This record gives sequence, structure tokens and C-alpha cells, in this order.
Amino acid sequence: MLRFSDARNFGRTLTGLALIVGPLIMLVGGIISPNTDNDNKLKELNSVAAHKSAYIIGSVLFLVSTIILLAASVGIIHIFRGRRVTLGQIAGSLLVIGTATTFAFYAFSVAEYEMVNQPGLNRVELASYLHKANMTASGAPLFILFLLGIVLGLILLAIALWRSGLVPKWAAALILVGGVLAFAGGQNQATNIIDSALLLIAFVMFGRAVLSMSDEEWDAPRGSREAAPAVPAPAGTPAAGAP
Repeated sequence: MLRFSDARNFGRTLTGLALIVGPLIMLVGGIISPNTDNDNKLKELNSVAAHKSAYIIGSVLFLVSTIILLAASVGIIHIFRGRRVTLGQIAGSLLVIGTATTFAFYAFSVAEYEMVNQPGLNRVELASYLHKANMTASGAPLFILFLLGIVLGLILLAIALWRSGLVPKWAAALILVGGVLAFAGGQNQATNIIDSALLLIAFVMFGRAVLSMSDEEWDAPRGSREAAPAVPAPAGTPAAGAP
């Protein structure tokens, strides 16, 4: 349970739940959304027009999942903190940037939705505009931030989890595959659904690991949690440094 009176419990529980719920909502949104994967922008707008309700609901679910995953990314930075900056903290920071960048995708979705929702607009001209405005230099910063934030962030997170042992190695491997698919999948709906499903499985394991921590483990630096427990000295053995 989220205890607002306990900062440690709240942060740990929120992070664990966000790691599970965020990818789940993203997968549902990807399944609900219509297939608009088409190089022909007119056909793309026609597809949006034919499935307007599904398109806007899927877009809203994507936005909600992004907000939840942004909170999870902040929690990841906390999980991997130690005496020095860790690979997991770098991964979490990149994911914060990447998830913040994807807010722009919702804006693009709303723009396309209103292109077919508002009466009296010339869809052919709008499709021509979308085609010419696609992959322009002005949009390059968003693409670069997505690559650094989501793709590289997931890859580094997979390595950090593999090394830390917080999740089974197969779960860390799924996150690595998810990072690669996030880059290779592009706008292909089937690939994106597969990617979301793989990440959901892996992040469920990650979220369970966080939820199973004690509040003391959550609050301790990562190095402290990884340190081997002290072995009690046999009875009668003098303490170190005793005369």
C-alpha cells in the first residue's frame, strides 16, 4: 500500500507499481490503436478517420503510460544510487529524458486526429503537408533524444540489471531486446506490440523485485544492498582491535 506518511514506503511502492502498470497500459494502448503504418500519408489519415475513437483512446493511453513510466524512471535513479554514479543511474536519467520526449508524440497524434475530425479541411492537402514535414531537420532533436533516452536508456538499464542481479538474467535480456526493437521497429504496429509485450514481462519482474524490498533496502545505497552480510564472530573471540 502507498503510505503518504512514509516517504521511503511511498517511493518504493510507487516505483514498483509504476514499473508494472506503465508498460501494461502502453501494451493495451498499442493493441487498441488502429494500424496506421503506411508511407502514404493520405491512407494514414483515412485510417485515422475510419477508427477515430480507437485512435484517440490509444493515444490517451500512450500518454498516461508515459507519465507513469516517467515516475518509474525517477525511481530507477534512486534504486541504483551508490557512492559513485552508477550505470543504472545513467540509464534512469536517459529514460527520464526519453519518456519526456515522447510527450511530443501525443501532440502529433492529436494533430492528425483533428485533421480528420474537423469538418471542411482538405485532407489531400493535409496529407501532402504531413509527407513534406516528415523527418525534417527541425524534428531531428526529438529523434535524437528518443534514441538516447529510450533506446540507449533501455540497453544500459538491461546491462545494469544483469550486473546487479535484481532480476533474472532472462528478464534483463528482454529489456535489451526491447531497446533494440524500439529502434528497429519504427512505426510498425506489430513490432511495437511485440516490443511492449516483452518489456511488460521484464518490467513486471523488475517491479516485483522493487515491491519485495524492505523500506530499509530501498533507502540504502545500492552498494550497501550488494555487500555481503557480516558473519558474526564465534563466541569468545575478541573484537578486532581489542587488546
